[in-house]
Amino acid sequence: MKQQLIAQYPAHRRIPHSSEPGIESGQAAAADGDEAIRFRRFKVLPRRRQLLADGRPVELGSRAYDLLMALIKAGGTLVTKEQIVNRVWPSTMVEESNLRVQIATLRKALGKDRDIIKTVTGRGYVFAVEAITEAPEPRALALPGLPSGASPRAPAFPISMPAGGEGPPTVVVIDDDVGMREALEALLRSVGLQVELFASVQEFLDSERPTRPSCLVLDVRLPGRSGLDFHDDLIQADVHLPVVFISGYADVPMSVRAMKAGAVEFLTKPVRHQDLLDAIQLSIERVAPV
Repeated sequence: MKQQLIAQYPAHRRIPHSSEPGIESGQAAAADGDEAIRFRRFKVLPRRRQLLADGRPVELGSRAYDLLMALIKAGGTLVTKEQIVNRVWPSTMVEESNLRVQIATLRKALGKDRDIIKTVTGRGYVFAVEAITEAPEPRALALPGLPSGASPRAPAFPISMPAGGEGPPTVVVIDDDVGMREALEALLRSVGLQVELFASVQEFLDSERPTRPSCLVLDVRLPGRSGLDFHDDLIQADVHLPVVFISGYADVPMSVRAMKAGAVEFLTKPVRHQDLLDAIQLSIERVAPV
C-alpha cells in the first residue's frame, strides 16, 4: 500500500502560509474600521472571523469560531448546551457529541490557555476571563486568501490558485452516497473548481490521474477501506494531501483521531456549504500542487 501511494503521489512542495515565519508582514493589509476583542494573549478580529495568538493566526474552523464568539458574548456567564446549539447550529439538528468535538477543538487551539473555557457539568460552559473590546486599529493581520476589506462571511470564490498552479484546483470527493457526491460536485464546480468523484478508496487508487489533487473531501465510513484508515496510509507513505472529513456518524474519538492526524477540518452531515468552502480554501492555500 505504501509503495503504491508513493508511486501515485510524489512528495509535495509546501507553500508558506500566514502562520509561518516570514509571512506576517506580507499578509498585513489595511483594516481601518476593524474592532478587536482581546483576552490574555489572544485577539479576535470579528470582521475577519479570525483568532490571533501572540499576533499570529490560529487555524480555527467555522463552527469552533462561532462557539468561541458565543462564549465571549456571554460575558462570563453560563451558556447552556441548548443555547450554544441554537447559536452555532441555528438550522441544523445536531447531537451533543458534535458540541463536545467543537469544545475540544477550541481548547486545542487555545493551547496552554485552554482553562479559559470552564465546563459546568451537565449544564454548559463559561468563558472564564474578561474579554475587552478595543477600538479599531489602523492595520491588522489580513485573513489569508481574502482581499483587503473583504468580508469572510461571503465566499472568497472563485477559489484563488496557489502560486505556480496550472488551471483551477482539483478536489477529489470520496463518498459512497451518490446523492452526496452529485450535490458536492454541483457546489464545487459552481465556484470554479475541478471535481473528481469516487465511491470508495479503492476506486480512487485504481484511477489513472495525471496530477495530484489539491484537496481530498473524504467520507469516514466507506466500503472497504475507511476514510480514517486511508488518511493514515497517506501519512505513513509520507504523502501530505490536505483532507477534509465529512461524516453523518461522527463521534468524539473519531473526530479527535482525524484532527490529530492533521486533517484540515472534520464536518458533520448535513454540511453547511460555507463551512466546506472555507475548509477547501484553507486546504488549497496550505499546499501547492507539484
